[in-house]
Amino acid sequence: MAYRSIFVGPIFDSHLAEQMPAPSLVDYALELSTLLNAHLTVGVGSCKFAAASAGIVRAAADLIAVANRERGEQAERFGAALLTRSHAAGVEASLELVHAEYGDVADRFARLARVSDVALLEPSDEALSLMQGIVQEVLFGSGRPVIIVPRIWNKPASLETIIVSWDGSAKAARAVGDAMPILAKAENVEVVSVSGDVDETKNMDGADIATHLARHCRRVSVTCLPAQGDVGETLRSHATNTRASLLVMGAFAHNRLRQFVLGGVTRRMLSDPPLPVLMSY
Repeated sequence: MAYRSIFVGPIFDSHLAEQMPAPSLVDYALELSTLLNAHLTVGVGSCKFAAASAGIVRAAADLIAVANRERGEQAERFGAALLTRSHAAGVEASLELVHAEYGDVADRFARLARVSDVALLEPSDEALSLMQGIVQEVLFGSGRPVIIVPRIWNKPASLETIIVSWDGSAKAARAVGDAMPILAKAENVEVVSVSGDVDETKNMDGADIATHLARHCRRVSVTCLPAQGDVGETLRSHATNTRASLLVMGAFAHNRLRQFVLGGVTRRMLSDPPLPVLMSY
């Protein structure tokens, strides 16, 4: 089993009208596709500005129509340039423009991710950003792992050192299984457990999963860390200090009134990851 189909979803978010998709996301997608010899499906999302009501004045409606047309044209130019760049790099790629209202963009992205091995998206640290909502829709609704690429990430995609965040949970096990095609290719895999979790049912001992990983991976080590403030900050610090190239972890959320209430570590990594993070749900 290997990753042969990668989906990347750069987004023109109507909440952040002047913000272009991060170059780091595109760079990482091209590099990972080259590294894994995978097909790259590019879905350029362009969220339309919506009129507040049917009774909106004509002048405002015209302005919204112009803004939506310009946003769509901008996304089209961006997608064409990315497709040209992909082919120049020797990456087999296809392009789909998704210029629609937020809900339709989120649904289409989830469907594109569903027929890929892994999805690549960028984070958003704004709670009301449509981009953050789309990331959550893909993560929790596609059935596929998602790699969140920091906007400021300037290192090449690498499988040199991968950290597996392990707490013995089913979500962590799912993440390990979903990430196995790249874990098996990594130079080093470090299983990291963080003590101090309030949930006493979680098994922090990484020895069992390390034994399993050793049957697939080249080199596996186990590290148990005391929590420094909270689990998320401890993971962030360790990943930064060890110069890891990827963090693998399970995502936690509770569905209340159809709105995702995220676990603390999941929220932190979705909004401000210190390195690319592969999450599974």
